[in-house]
Amino acid sequence: MLRVACAVACRALNVQCKSLLMKSTPAAISRALPYENLLANNFHTLTSNPFALSTNPAIINISNNLLQHQQVRSVTKFGLSKGKRRTVRAVLKRFKRLDWGGWIRTRCGRHKKLWKKSPPLRNRLKQHVLVSGTQSWLLDKMVTKYWRRPKYYINDPYAPYHKRENYFATYKIPRRY
Repeated sequence: MLRVACAVACRALNVQCKSLLMKSTPAAISRALPYENLLANNFHTLTSNPFALSTNPAIINISNNLLQHQQVRSVTKFGLSKGKRRTVRAVLKRFKRLDWGGWIRTRCGRHKKLWKKSPPLRNRLKQHVLVSGTQSWLLDKMVTKYWRRPKYYINDPYAPYHKRENYFATYKIPRRY
């Protein structure tokens, strides 16, 4: 993918160079041609093969979109207004933290093309999934202390899942032996 993105970027640069050179004087064109040939020679294997991925228009469109918009989900450690760590809002939209420290999420594609999915699969899509311990640790780092504290809501549908009595490290009620 990186190779394709580089080829697309070089092509775009090549087109821009040509358009700029056509507007300039012939002396400037003669000076710039060696650089253009150098660029073409470096990416000869990517651009010369008619069956290469870089010639596919769909791949080129996807690569152009990737070059225009890079997705970033990094944590802001020092906010501009208060200088404090900030919560990643995408985590709050996609995940729910349980009181015992676990995180749950919905299954992907749960609203898409339900007409072609079998009834057992539709039932599985209605269920939530626990994320792994590594992901929980990562999500805990992506939110502030406020979101790690237990929240109490009236008629909370997740209330039974906030307790984890069957596991030795998280039970609260004393066990009967």
